Amino acid sequence: MKLLYKIANKACCRTFCVLFMVALCCVPLHLMAQNNVNSPYTRYGYGRLQDIGFSRSQSMGGAAYALRTRTSMNPANPASNSSIDSTSFLFEFGASALLTSYASGDEQATTFTGNLEYLAFQLPITRWMGLSVGVLPYSFVGYNYGFTDSTSTAVTQTHTFRGSGGINQVYIGLAGTIWKRFSLGVNVYYMFGSIENTRLLTVSVPNVSTVYPTTQYTTTRVQNVNLRYGFQYHETIGRHNFCLGFVYDHISKLYGTYEMQTVGADTISANTSELFDLPSLYGAGVSYTYDNKLTIAFDYTLQEFAKARYYGKTDSLVNRQKFSLGAEYIYRPYGNRYVDRMRWRLGASYANSYFKLYDAAQQQYVGTRDISITCGVGFPLRTTKTMVNINLEYGNIGVALKNKLQENYFKIGINLTLNEMWFFKQRIQ
Repeated sequence: MKLLYKIANKACCRTFCVLFMVALCCVPLHLMAQNNVNSPYTRYGYGRLQDIGFSRSQSMGGAAYALRTRTSMNPANPASNSSIDSTSFLFEFGASALLTSYASGDEQATTFTGNLEYLAFQLPITRWMGLSVGVLPYSFVGYNYGFTDSTSTAVTQTHTFRGSGGINQVYIGLAGTIWKRFSLGVNVYYMFGSIENTRLLTVSVPNVSTVYPTTQYTTTRVQNVNLRYGFQYHETIGRHNFCLGFVYDHISKLYGTYEMQTVGADTISANTSELFDLPSLYGAGVSYTYDNKLTIAFDYTLQEFAKARYYGKTDSLVNRQKFSLGAEYIYRPYGNRYVDRMRWRLGASYANSYFKLYDAAQQQYVGTRDISITCGVGFPLRTTKTMVNINLEYGNIGVALKNKLQENYFKIGINLTLNEMWFFKQRIQ
């Protein structure tokens, strides 16, 4: 009777988890389309890009291409889907809060925002093949700022800029292991979203009560199907485990509509497939694990924005490169003490922007860079493989020039990795 009770109890838990996931899947498409962010740098290009990765890789500086584990998901490399245990079911979702401060000369400002970041699940198809489905952000836009300047004739011009939106992606990934050491995978993404930008110019003339406003609205709605191919080679020699990972996204058009309206003038409309491209991406990573305790990983990413069209041109953007380095340590993976099984993570990353800003003082275009330091802790539950992860990130975005806008941010994220053994047969004696 006790065994039957346990089986029934597990069945109820699984039913509850399925219903919970169905309910959550209806929510993120709405919430993630409204990324709650406020950064002047998201005005340019497609906004701020969100590199693919869940809590483990986020805590390790974003390094993910060569990570393989049975206890968590890694959508950055589709080939990692084949690492799932044949009896397990994985479900992950994450949320974050962001505190940002801005400084430009003597002016400073602070904002606080929060977001639901991602939701995904993974399950085995066979002992050597895994499937993953999820919802992720690709980029987000959110800004509201302005400034005032005066001409030699004392005419005052007030510039106001506002924007919101972003691009999201729903993906399904499949991967298989070949010859025990080689894994191949592919993720298919359906990308969708809209970006809205408003630019307001108000001119005030001395001794004249009339104010001359000019407002320009632009709306870009996009949708697209994109592919990411992944490969991993993994080898174990005694207590040493090595893994090499590679990913590739091909360049693709963004389909949809683009509209620009200036108050008092006609609306200009265009097909976005003739104006905008998503760039090709090349990624490579390597990881080393000693005795299932210490893991060190390094990634390099290149996105060829210079070859992608933006407003119909290929000279508006520059290639983006990112370097990521991270480590994870577990004192005793199967230890009796709770602290023995906790996961400690640390990492750092450097990336340059994919857009150019014009510096009037230097009379040249300059780019921004994003430098971040990350850390995190994984808290395992005592009776299951489920884990709660907390990750922290401190970063700086800006131009390495005096009196230019510097953005410092502190991000805290929380992630739940639900790991349940669903695919095994119960034996009743």
